[in-house]
Amino acid sequence: MRIQETIQIDAPAEKVWDILWNKYGQVCDWASTVNSSSDRKVLGNEDGGRTCHSAWGEISEIVEHVDTERMTYRYRADGLPKMMKSAVNSFTVNKKSVNTSEVELDLNVELAIVPKILMSWMMVPKMKKDVLQTLVDLKYFAETDMQTEIKTKSDLKFNKKRLKKVS
Repeated sequence: MRIQETIQIDAPAEKVWDILWNKYGQVCDWASTVNSSSDRKVLGNEDGGRTCHSAWGEISEIVEHVDTERMTYRYRADGLPKMMKSAVNSFTVNKKSVNTSEVELDLNVELAIVPKILMSWMMVPKMKKDVLQTLVDLKYFAETDMQTEIKTKSDLKFNKKRLKKVS
């Protein structure tokens, strides 16, 4: 399954690139589908990766390619929920004017056979919705330096569940 989306952002491309790449490990600061994240070192890979607790479970990622001049990067998941076989995602930031940019997202996910057969009717629309929300979260964060209301609610729900597990 492939999801490709583009969004216009009223913020300089350099600012958007800073959020997406320079603060790669802090995706949890703005994306409502990610409640915690951190950079991680990957042996033999100078760009490393990150670990995220997402709406889809724990996910580990490895950066495959970065081009800072063209403001593009690609990563693949190396630790996925069992329902997914593979996932590769890329972001590209295009400068449209001094204060306007465009972000292209290209996600390619291969579902495991059983979930694909039994649950793709439900999973595919959910993934598309999550991708679109992630881009809306990015746009809002880049334009206002604040989180969306959906992101704030997502973090509150996540933290409540985490506190219940500790108690």
